[in-house]
Amino acid sequence: MSREIEKITVSLPTETLQMADENHKRFGFENRSDFINAAIREYISRDMLRQFGSEIAEVYSKIQHSEIRNLEEHLSKLSYKIAVEIAQMNLFLASIMEVPYLDTQKLRGKAVNMVNNSRGYVPLREAIKNRTEIRYMEDRDDED
Repeated sequence: MSREIEKITVSLPTETLQMADENHKRFGFENRSDFINAAIREYISRDMLRQFGSEIAEVYSKIQHSEIRNLEEHLSKLSYKIAVEIAQMNLFLASIMEVPYLDTQKLRGKAVNMVNNSRGYVPLREAIKNRTEIRYMEDRDDED
């Protein structure tokens, strides 16, 4: 591989030339010109890598935001489906047990308070502690 080489005149501080002379062999270069050439290329490569790195970070950030948005949408849809399933179970239970409307409203209010106070998770032991006595339609007919 033949490279075209151009001679130039560069003014450098004596200390910089001294460092190049003392270190070029240690880094595996034949002479100080090769060492200085590699140093310039390294400096430019680092700058290009830094620019490319910031571009990659920007793209990654956009992807991450997009992924989070998609995940939020998915979780929202999933939460809705779960809420529908729970509502359906509650309606089913209320229909089977013939629980009066006022009692179901009291239970719902209690459930909302428990969920709000517990950040969305109500363990069974808490539900048992807070259970409410329900009088079924049949029991109410007997009293009337």
